[in-house]
Amino acid sequence: MKVWQLNSPNNLQRADAPDLELTEDKVKVKITKALLSEADVAVYSGATRVKYPVVPGRFAIGQVTEAAEDSYMKKGDRVYLAGVTEDECAPDGLRFAGETANGFYRDFVAAGADEAYVLPASVSDEAAFLIDAVAMAERVVDEMHVSVGQHILVVGGGLYGNVLCQILIYHRAVPILADNNAERLARAKKSGIYYTYPNDDTLKEHILQVTGGKLADAAVYLAFSNKSEPSTVFSLVAREAYVAYCAMTGKPLAVNLENALKNNVTVKGITESREFVSTAINILANKAVNFSEFAYANFPEEKLPELLKKYAALTAEGVPLPEEIDVVKFIF
Repeated sequence: MKVWQLNSPNNLQRADAPDLELTEDKVKVKITKALLSEADVAVYSGATRVKYPVVPGRFAIGQVTEAAEDSYMKKGDRVYLAGVTEDECAPDGLRFAGETANGFYRDFVAAGADEAYVLPASVSDEAAFLIDAVAMAERVVDEMHVSVGQHILVVGGGLYGNVLCQILIYHRAVPILADNNAERLARAKKSGIYYTYPNDDTLKEHILQVTGGKLADAAVYLAFSNKSEPSTVFSLVAREAYVAYCAMTGKPLAVNLENALKNNVTVKGITESREFVSTAINILANKAVNFSEFAYANFPEEKLPELLKKYAALTAEGVPLPEEIDVVKFIF
């Protein structure tokens, strides 16, 4: 079996690995496409500490090539491979692909019922790589008890922020998106998100105008490529509101809780959303998320070392990663 193995920070090599040994509860999946994500860049650069050697790759889709006769998955099924699964032996009870366990930058993987999800024909490969963003948005809605008509401030207008706003609209809430990137705000407008504003000193006044003189009912701070001060949201939400901070695992985030304590704000931390994967697939199957404004870039798997090196250098310089969804095709 062929894998892309990270032997130390910035040292990704193609290597041979032992062939898979399937058990009755697993199917063999050929990796066809994998995402190059911010989490993968952090592992590659050493920003996220891992035990070497490790195979990176948090998100992927593939095709079942071997399955037992009584398996609920059949040979030929197209599947989404979950990046986070339960692991009773892990300190936090979770296994993160490409971080605490080998990921999906390889040709084959053995997957069980909690790792592989059959994709309906109505969910394209492009849509499948939005599953994590949709699942996280659904967890935010659930954790914050979002109700109809609530005004939800969303700070951070990248992919996850855009998708979250669309999911809030799907649940009949009213998102208010704040970001200092004009391109992101324009993309949000084209995606059907009406209230979009710069994240500056005028934001509070804009919120009051939208709500009729009230602060936001809740707020979500997305730490994905977001450089704004995370504690400012506490002055923009009502007393006893919910505030959620969403980030990938291992990303440091310092938050001053002084104003949260003064106003009895409930703070949530969200780094994964494994329980909402099936919900996300159903939402995407029903075309409830518009992703036509996001650029997709496809690369052969030979480009992995070059791309990771490039993005790690950008991250080290404090430069945001490109506003595109990078998909790597695997043809070992």
